[in-house]
Amino acid sequence: MSRRKRPAELAVGFLRAALIGVCGGLASVAFRGATAWVQELVGIGENMLEGARGMPVWQRILTPTLGALVAGLITIWVVRRASGSGFSHVMEAVSLRSGPIRLRSAVKRAAASLGIIATGGSVGREGPIIALSAAAASSLSRLFRVPERDRGLLLGCGVAAGFAAAYNAPIAGALFALEVVLGNFAIELLAPVVVASCTATLFTWRVHASSEPIYRISETAFELKSLMEIVPYLLLGMTAGIVAVGFQHLLTHSSRWFDRLPGPQLTKTIFGGALIGTLAIWFPEVWGNGYESVVEILQHSGPRFGIDDWAPLAAMLLVLGLVKAFGTALTVGSGGSGGVFTPTLFLGAGLGGAFGVVVHHFAPHETGSYGGYALVGMGCLVAGTTRAPIMAILVIYEMTRKYEIVVPLMLGCITASLVAQLIYPESIYTAKLRARGVKQPVGLEESVLVTTRVADVMRADPITWVDRAMTYAEIIPLATAMRASVVYVCGPAKKLLGAVQIHDLIELAAMQDLGPGIIAADLMTPASAVKRDERLSDVFDLFEQAAFDELPVIDGKGALTGVVTRRDVMAALHLEVLKRQNLRAKFVHKEDAARGTDYVELPKGVELARVPVHPDHVGRTLGSCQVRVRHHLTVVSVIRRDEDGRELRILPDGKFRMEAGDHLIVLGAEEAIATWREKSGEA
Repeated sequence: MSRRKRPAELAVGFLRAALIGVCGGLASVAFRGATAWVQELVGIGENMLEGARGMPVWQRILTPTLGALVAGLITIWVVRRASGSGFSHVMEAVSLRSGPIRLRSAVKRAAASLGIIATGGSVGREGPIIALSAAAASSLSRLFRVPERDRGLLLGCGVAAGFAAAYNAPIAGALFALEVVLGNFAIELLAPVVVASCTATLFTWRVHASSEPIYRISETAFELKSLMEIVPYLLLGMTAGIVAVGFQHLLTHSSRWFDRLPGPQLTKTIFGGALIGTLAIWFPEVWGNGYESVVEILQHSGPRFGIDDWAPLAAMLLVLGLVKAFGTALTVGSGGSGGVFTPTLFLGAGLGGAFGVVVHHFAPHETGSYGGYALVGMGCLVAGTTRAPIMAILVIYEMTRKYEIVVPLMLGCITASLVAQLIYPESIYTAKLRARGVKQPVGLEESVLVTTRVADVMRADPITWVDRAMTYAEIIPLATAMRASVVYVCGPAKKLLGAVQIHDLIELAAMQDLGPGIIAADLMTPASAVKRDERLSDVFDLFEQAAFDELPVIDGKGALTGVVTRRDVMAALHLEVLKRQNLRAKFVHKEDAARGTDYVELPKGVELARVPVHPDHVGRTLGSCQVRVRHHLTVVSVIRRDEDGRELRILPDGKFRMEAGDHLIVLGAEEAIATWREKSGEA
């Protein structure tokens, strides 16, 4: 990511993103089709709200109860202990590179979600669709053997594709992945995410033969009558920010309340379905994701909205929104899985509509109808719960295609997000990560530290280490020859025991007679070690506690495998954050203190690197290997160890014969150096 990519690499990256977009579109089409099939099977029909209204009371209670039973049984018999593939697990995998998302696990969990969603559970389809799309992206990244550090980007493409396909919103889908999941708007991320989002949207348009917005509203549904009307929209944003935090806490406490109930999880899930069915006796709008109910609010249609008196109408809108929030909390808290994004839109529509009715009653000539306030309320609730105002603004715009709403929508969403952030810093998605002890990185610098592993920056060779029985007299010349500041002490199988600092050896040298009995085990002190798969954020904290400027790296058995230095960590930040196009090579004149250090500017894409000798070149002369012609690299010098283990730097000519263990200092293009490392077995 720190180098400029070639056109071929960009083309491959875009093709991968487009393929992930197709997978996101397939996930959306397949899950929507499965949902429609199950709804027909249980007698609900295509329209969830109309189906609920047409059912007798006993069937309203029984349908979501049986759906919860089926979902619970699928969870017990099919999902079992399958690795997590919910949206919070997707975010964790993207942010922390915590491992792959298994497509099989995602399909199993989607099947459990289907049992809830298609039978009246108060959750949305977007959750399983996004999880399926991200799992497909994870599988493709492994199939294509994408480097681990780039797999988070492909997961982000999967999230964008799933969101865009679920809502026919390519811009919002891309911003959802960038703002909520990746937390970064760098151009290297933006381009492939946009490709995936657009491809998914085009695929769903092609399948459904329609590119219409999700919410079709009349031309007069929104009308900004005066500049003074901005004030109530700002007040709506403030109110929505408070309600958003309340909705988050309702979801959290609902889960805790069900956890305290006695009995197995299956019983709790069935109980949650029965409660949803009971609520549907009086409020059938609680069924499903709430799409049909939001349409009725925006279009002022349906049996609920034939009320002329403003007070009962406002109360009805507010109650509908709150009942939907409560129903979603019951479904999620009892163990039902699904998305909460669309239910959040319903809550926002109810809150905004009620607010608009009151405002229009007291200022009928200065304000528009409550439909416009319902639209802005939807965006404000999304912004407040996700803390992603840019995405919230664009998703409402793309769902309605009404540009006239943008100005009050922008002001309301920004206000709601700021108010919610002041009250409670975690979003509806990051709160789950926080509950599991996972902190999502904030900002590019922290993201680099969290997503970069020790193995990415460690130095495997040379490492100055000695046996625990080596005497002081033997350690001194070795440390001097290696110009080491730390000498590591190891036992059998190179197991790390401790470290000796060079300045301690210098202090001992002032003593006249140390005696032959002083060995490395007597001189060493404990050394804080790290493992190859640890994150640089953890290493950064250790540097603050350790007395050394480097930390030893050990494997799973405690054997010393390399070191990571403070300079290595800072270099990773430098390359990833500053994105310098012209890197500099540093030349240190150790024999001439007056000359100090020179810095030479290298061309773009060129670096100076230390690489192992190619296995095929061992025993051959440098001239016969034709490194420059065949590998497009210039050999600057050769590093070879003498009998005492000291590194010798040699300026070779064409007759220089290379040996096993030699290292070359080469100058060349990054691609050529990477190819050399791969073929020499270092990659």
